[in-house]
Amino acid sequence: MSRSPEPETLIDLAQDKIAVIDEMGRFRYLNAATRELLGFDPDELVGTDAFDLIHPDDVDRVRTAFEALVADGTRPDAPLEYRYRTVDGDWVWFRTRVFPPVETGLDGYALSSRDITLEVESRRRLETIASTSPDVLWMFSADWSELLFVNGAAKSVFGIAPETLERRPRAFLEAVHPEDRADVECAMEQLSAGDPTNLEYRIGSPDGPATWVRVPARPVREDGEVVAVTGFARDVTDEYRRERQLTVMDNLLRHTIRNDMNIVDGTAERIVDRVDDAVSAAATATEGDDAVPADVDLAELAADLIDHAETVRRVADDLLTTAEKQRGVIDLLREHESPQPLRVAPLVERAVADAVDDANEAPADVTVSCPDGTRAFTHPELDYAIAELIENAIEHAEGPATVEIEVTAPADRVEIAVRDDAPPIPPGERDPITDRWKMDDLRHTGGMGLWLVYWIADRSGGDLAFDAGADGNEVTISVPDADGDPSFPAADRGPPPVSEVRPTAAEPDGGATAPAAGSKPVAAESGDTEAVGAETAVADPDDPDNRDATVCGPVADGEPIGGRESTADDDPDDPDDPDAAPGPS
Repeated sequence: MSRSPEPETLIDLAQDKIAVIDEMGRFRYLNAATRELLGFDPDELVGTDAFDLIHPDDVDRVRTAFEALVADGTRPDAPLEYRYRTVDGDWVWFRTRVFPPVETGLDGYALSSRDITLEVESRRRLETIASTSPDVLWMFSADWSELLFVNGAAKSVFGIAPETLERRPRAFLEAVHPEDRADVECAMEQLSAGDPTNLEYRIGSPDGPATWVRVPARPVREDGEVVAVTGFARDVTDEYRRERQLTVMDNLLRHTIRNDMNIVDGTAERIVDRVDDAVSAAATATEGDDAVPADVDLAELAADLIDHAETVRRVADDLLTTAEKQRGVIDLLREHESPQPLRVAPLVERAVADAVDDANEAPADVTVSCPDGTRAFTHPELDYAIAELIENAIEHAEGPATVEIEVTAPADRVEIAVRDDAPPIPPGERDPITDRWKMDDLRHTGGMGLWLVYWIADRSGGDLAFDAGADGNEVTISVPDADGDPSFPAADRGPPPVSEVRPTAAEPDGGATAPAAGSKPVAAESGDTEAVGAETAVADPDDPDNRDATVCGPVADGEPIGGRESTADDDPDDPDDPDAAPGPS
């Protein structure tokens, strides 16, 4: 080349807008890219205020940064991003670097502005996706010392605000269940070393409900070096619950029901064998002998057959009860009714009355201590869970059952403790419910009762705890306090729905006035259920606030679960019949 190109020619070939402004912000020079990016002729803008074309929402921020540079020479920590108006009235996103005269030797402040409109639009689409995603999207530095990105879902899933993670990047470990924390820390080390991970663990404390999350994660490499770790955390609690529900149902079908049917089959076979033996003996008797051979004891045969028939009847009755509970559980799981604020006292009263009535001739002494104003944020079927625990206590007691029910409201929870003097609940029945071990072919529960209680508590955002000792059992249902600050997610609470279970209820808290607070005996001797009903479930069909005027609880094909049988005298058209109100379909 004979001569070097003019600097202005090179600047005009640049795709970025190059400009020089004075300390007042007026344009002194603009390159040719101004025409391509904004539609203005460069000379047209010379002498005008550069801030006049900045978007109103951005102008104060940009002007403040420029004035600080003019005042003390302090350059912004990062390039300025803002919107700039075009000749057509549209907006272009610029990323601008500002260079003071001391760095350039120019008589003014040099601006290098790049069009980042497509980048900003793409970034905003990603931000929209991230902000609306229920999954926690995250990225940390390779050593977990710096949070590079996290979306707002961290608050709903981990209970930690993004701002907290920015200050303390490892703060999310505090939300991890203590029993799973070591596994999470091990996975973090693997990621930092460059190995991908896929981990499931619990969020929560040992004393409260837990959330299960699935966290696939990958290292981010540059030039073969791990510079960051990224992934997402998805709440899979519902999936985990569904897996447990299927496991329980499969266990019930493959073990409990199969074992009971084996008993029925074996007993029926013994009945057939005894009858065949008697018939064969009679057939071989001589014509002159008595009709019944001497070696056939009719009394013994009759007693044996009656005993076998009673075994068949008892097992069949147990199977029918289990089937009713199973159908009730399925109805419960199918329902999408949300928890709602309900007064606890009427629920406990109804549960006691139902349980004692179902106990038939089994004597029981049941006492209740429940503060009058306590309200729980719970699934409407909480009374069935309480009744199931009372029925279990009465059924398994070795003598007249003694049952104590105490309702307390510590912190933001409502706890319903049911204590009995029955033999300890076997670990094999309670451990799967409390996640101490998973069920398999060798270890599994035998019935649906405690699972029904667990799922009602779980659907209420609560939990179930066991304390089994030599003197009896204490089973505690813990649910959110409707008048406190429930740990149940606020997004799931919403306004109380209109319940099809109790159509006569007029208030979200259940309406009926509870008995006076304090410990109150509910005597339950054989045939004394009338007194219990009068004291605990007085139904007034003319009072719309009386929840006890309706039947509560899951109903399968018109039959209440848990042995709560309707009578032949029930009349659905009779407003005075408290049992006539329908349960959920």
